[in-house]
Amino acid sequence: MDRRVDPRLELQLPCHLPALRGRSRVLVGVTANISRGGLLVLWDPKEGGKIPKLGELIDLEVELPANHAYGRKCLYCQATAVRIASVDGGRTTVAFQIHQMKFRNSGSSRKERIENVEEFEHLLM
Repeated sequence: MDRRVDPRLELQLPCHLPALRGRSRVLVGVTANISRGGLLVLWDPKEGGKIPKLGELIDLEVELPANHAYGRKCLYCQATAVRIASVDGGRTTVAFQIHQMKFRNSGSSRKERIENVEEFEHLLM
């Protein structure tokens, strides 16, 4: 039974743990899908991010595609880990319920473009 309220977009966007007290951001993985209320992250502990515990509240930054008018932005999310599952290669999928999100300037210098930007922006507005 699918209990999702919001439709999800299958988007692969880099996820980071925000910088804290002078530390740089830590890449933790890539989104598998995202919606207004949640996101699924393919988490790679080899990248340096500690896998959250079930029920843990965490801050995540999701890199968004570049926009010529606004530059690089990220989606800053406060979310709770609601499901954790192991997958191949030592990676883990972590499903998050989003409690709060806002757009911020991105500290990334990545120049990649993601398809379906308009669809993604429409979903979150």
